[in-house]
Amino acid sequence: MMMMMMMMMMMVQVCSSSSSSSADFSVRFGNALPSLSRPANSSRIFYSIIFDAGSTGTRIHVYTFIRGETDGLPVLDNEMFQSMKPGLSAYADIPEIAGHTVRQLLRVAKKTVPPVEWKRTPVVFRATAGLRLLPPAKAHALLEEVQDVFDESPFYVPTDSVRIMNGTNEGILAWITVNFLTGRLDRSSQKTVGILDLGGGSTQITFLPKSKKTVESAPTDYIARFQMFNSTYELYTHSYLGNGIKAARLSALGALGSDGLERNVYWSSCLPKKHTGDFSFGGLTYHVSGVPGDETRGGAVKIRDFRKRAKEVCNRPSERSQVNNFLCMDLTYIICLLKDGFGFRESTVLQLTKKVRNVETSWALGAAINHFQKFRIH
Repeated sequence: MMMMMMMMMMMVQVCSSSSSSSADFSVRFGNALPSLSRPANSSRIFYSIIFDAGSTGTRIHVYTFIRGETDGLPVLDNEMFQSMKPGLSAYADIPEIAGHTVRQLLRVAKKTVPPVEWKRTPVVFRATAGLRLLPPAKAHALLEEVQDVFDESPFYVPTDSVRIMNGTNEGILAWITVNFLTGRLDRSSQKTVGILDLGGGSTQITFLPKSKKTVESAPTDYIARFQMFNSTYELYTHSYLGNGIKAARLSALGALGSDGLERNVYWSSCLPKKHTGDFSFGGLTYHVSGVPGDETRGGAVKIRDFRKRAKEVCNRPSERSQVNNFLCMDLTYIICLLKDGFGFRESTVLQLTKKVRNVETSWALGAAINHFQKFRIH
């Protein structure tokens, strides 16, 4: 999986005229937690369990929080994280395996959360682009299997705990995560950071515009307004379904929506010339091949660095292309997405990161924070 969180250290104005499905971020994580006797010395500690079911894998985040001041931000004390591959969409025809995956990951929560806290610790499951791309009936069967596992668990299952999350919510929650971890949700902070989240099936862009013109010229459903911890935010956010790195591979190969997968071989000059193999995504396997005769760690990079590296990889074989046969194709797509899609200059500096303060930069933390601080978007 090539999935990156890119933090823009300077705000970028983006104006788009493409259409979008309406934003829906009014879903709540349930009513107040049930009461339960707790030791006096643990009254300020609480836990939250978030499942992130992406297109390439299923992850569990178990957060330990310490309550802050009244109406203030909580303090994140610890995150326990574990993941399993492939994504649940790979089990579209055998949903019981999806239930087994979730059951295995719940063991992490049982080992992390004290038993006395189980009945008051919420467990929430949100599926992203992997399930959004599935036929509704198959996606529903997977969700039903997960719901059955949750109902059997000893944890608190809020109303509507298991569902598919739309891309707008994913972008907003990821923005909350990164700005929480970098200390920019504090009222004293003057600046926030924007995010570009490149997943397997979709990509999101979310930022706080500096200019009113950006807000005024953007499509109405690209702007999300909400209150959180006595502060009001007006974000530009949009998710592009089908533009994640793995979905983009299929588009480049001409394989999206095609029939006869068992017979077809999809080729591209962006693959190493001697490469032949299979590529799986969304529960389907594609046969791919290079054309004979043709040829992630964090850090601050300029967009021109992607272009330079893409030329190096695509012009000649290298050790890196042997490790990742899609590297030429992926880098070419990333540079096109950043320059032609989002309109960034080649000199724009991006900060690539997987973790901040040793915590995953996933939307899941934003979802956990949202559980304790409900906010409205209109």
